[in-house]
Amino acid sequence: MADLLVRIDGATDPVPLRDCFWVLATPDGCATVSLVGREAATAEAAHIQATPRVLERDRQTRDGWRVDLYSRDQWREHVRPCFAGTCQHRAEA
Repeated sequence: MADLLVRIDGATDPVPLRDCFWVLATPDGCATVSLVGREAATAEAAHIQATPRVLERDRQTRDGWRVDLYSRDQWREHVRPCFAGTCQHRAEA
């Protein structure tokens, strides 16, 4: 079976979706949920996986929560600190 390839942030080289991560983040950018790329083909599908309840998902969207796709390197740099409790988002809270 062929891999689904994606380009993240306009990168010239595509990467397999299975090597990426979908991340649900608060309006200030703090990651709250991370899914491996193969769990969803779109940001909307990833949001459904991360937040199954429609009313809660709709509220998150209205309030500015985002679902973005990250490469492994981007995840390590931007998302891992949120889960480790060392991100700047928590320092500002």
